[in-house]
Order: sequence, then C-alpha cells, then structure tokens
Amino acid sequence: MRLYFKKLYKNKGSWLPIGVFVLAVLLVLVMNTRVGAERNLEGMEREDLATNKEALVLNQQSLESAQTQEEKEAFAEGIKISEAHIEKQQKIIDSYSSGNWSEAYKIKIGFIKEASELYNEDMPDYSYIKESNLREVAIYTQLMKLDIKSDQEDLETQGATFLYRMLASFFPVFFIVVLCFTLNISFTDRFYNHLDRSLLLPQKYVKGTSQRLLFGFLVAVTLYVMSCLLAYLSASMLSGAGSFEYPIAVERKAEFVTMPVGGLLVKAMTLQILAIIVVVLTVDLVSKLCKRVMSTLFVSLLILVVPVVAVGKIVPLNIWAEFLPGTYFNAVSVVDNSLAILCDNAGIHFSNGVLVLVVTTIVLLILNFGIDSRRSKVVNLNADMKTT
Repeated sequence: MRLYFKKLYKNKGSWLPIGVFVLAVLLVLVMNTRVGAERNLEGMEREDLATNKEALVLNQQSLESAQTQEEKEAFAEGIKISEAHIEKQQKIIDSYSSGNWSEAYKIKIGFIKEASELYNEDMPDYSYIKESNLREVAIYTQLMKLDIKSDQEDLETQGATFLYRMLASFFPVFFIVVLCFTLNISFTDRFYNHLDRSLLLPQKYVKGTSQRLLFGFLVAVTLYVMSCLLAYLSASMLSGAGSFEYPIAVERKAEFVTMPVGGLLVKAMTLQILAIIVVVLTVDLVSKLCKRVMSTLFVSLLILVVPVVAVGKIVPLNIWAEFLPGTYFNAVSVVDNSLAILCDNAGIHFSNGVLVLVVTTIVLLILNFGIDSRRSKVVNLNADMKTT
C-alpha cells in the first residue's frame, strides 16, 4: 500500500483537482461573507426600511397636493401604514444589531404574519409567497427559542451552516469528479499491455485487491474529512462557528418543520461516506474493464455523475429514483426531503439510501474480487504452462 501512496504523492495530476476544489470552497465562502451583511436579517430590513421611508415621503407629498377628501384619506392611511412599518423595522434592526436576537425574531414573525393577511389566492405567485412565509415563520420561531444569530439561506457564512451548504452544493458532483481524477491514475497504473501486473506479484489476489481498495478508501475519506474541516474552520474563523442546533426548514406533508443542522449533517455524512465507498469500488471495477487512463476516467464519470444530475430532472427516471445509488449521492437533498418532493417519490429517504448504498457496495465487492480471482487463475495457469 505504501507504493500506492508514493505514486499518488509524486503524481501532480492527482493534486490539481484537489487544489481546484479547495480554492472553490474558499472562494464561495469569501463571496458569501462579502454579501452576507447585506443579505442577513438586519441588512434586508435596512433595505426595506429605506424603501418604506421613500414611500412615506411620497405619501406626505401626495397628501399636501390632494384635492379631494377621498384622496386625502387614502394618502393619510398610506402614511399611517408606512409609519407603522418603519417603527417595526427599526425595532428589528435595533434588536438584531444589539444582539437581542429573540426580540428581533418575535417582531419579524409578527411582521410576516401581518403581511400574509394582505395576500389572497387570486394574486399571482400566491402559493410561492405563502410557502416562503411559512418557511420563514418556522425558522424564525425556532431561532427565537434558541436565541441565536440567523444565517442567510444559500449564502451561509457560519461554521455549522456553511459546512451544511458545502456538502449540499459541492459533494454530489464536484467532489465525485475530484475523486475520479485522483483515484483514476493510481488504479490504472498497474496495467501494461492490458495485463494487470499486480496479479504477477508473489501474493494472493485477495491481498492485492484489498490493499488497493483500502488505499482508495483512505484517500477518499481523508479528502472528505479535510474538506469538511476546511469548510467548517475557515467559516468559523471569519463569521463564527454558529450552532449545530441551527434550524433547517424541512417540508413534511405540506407543512414546514425545522430540524437541527447537526442532525441533518450526521445523516448526510453517513450517506456520503457510503457513497464514497461506492465511488472507490466503481472506479476500480471500471479500471479492470477499460485498463486505460482516459477510458477509465470517462466511463467512471459517466456512471457516477450522470445519474446524480439526472435524478429530479428527467421525469421518467423519478419513478425508479429510490433504487438508484446515484440518487443518494445528493445526500443533503435526501435528508431534508427536498429531493423526494422534487421527484414526487416518497421512497427517497435516509433509511432507504443506506440500504441501497450498502447493497450496491456488496455487489461491487463481489464483482471486483470475482474478476481479480478469475484473472489471477488465468495468469497462474499461463505461468504454469510456461514452466512445464
């Protein structure tokens, strides 16, 4: 196994995709941090406050120039509403900026509920607005109980929530591509003129196959753990560690509930570790069949990445999505139930994902060891024929 690690260390081509991955994670964090102050609760309220102040000035000007009593009453009502909104928004900003999180969330929840009453089913985008409001209320209600600072969804900057977003955005495709590039050369280097030279060594094929697969798994898990630490520690240094109790909105039976990000991370990481094992076994199996660097890389990416991207986008595939290993590479989307809703398939859930990935692992292990066993016998038979 030491030989595999030496080859990996000396091969610069294996380190390039890893470097690109690290830079991508850090770049996203920096971009989120730069816009975070503008898009968090305080920043959004300041933006809305400025808009309401402009509306107040316009209503006051219109009131002065109003000609009829009816117009004056309408503009006076608009002034009253704008002043009420401005007062509440200023309280949210003051409470949030002073660290009185619960008070800010309490006012915000009331503000959202009041705004929701102004909408009816005949208005455009009613269902979207209603869903968005329910999601916000669920999150702010739990944040109020926890009394912790909020983080902007999809632009997270705190350690725990940024780690969650990194696993959701980078693992399903980007990290799998990096693994394929990293393991590809190490797994195909043993072939020469279509002959697996590892089978010529004075050892049983089981040992050689086990060492190669163990090497691949150790490399993959090491990269995974380092990526998680990079995301969590770098975000924690810039914006604080956050809390693993931070609420994530999850849709259940047309309602929104919240789950702590820590619990979702445990489930997502479990699925991703199992997915990593599937990736290692798949690349090794493809290397046995293709025996060339570029062919192995192309076929591996085709098998591993295409199903991940296709699930949820190709409608006929959604019916069978619960049985596809690639579905559960989207681990975060599985545990937060969003992929099941997108595919309209209730069979896509954590427990089923563990089962599918474990069964896939067993099948791939049988295939990998079975092929090496058969080829080892052929090599030994040819060697015996030459010696007689």
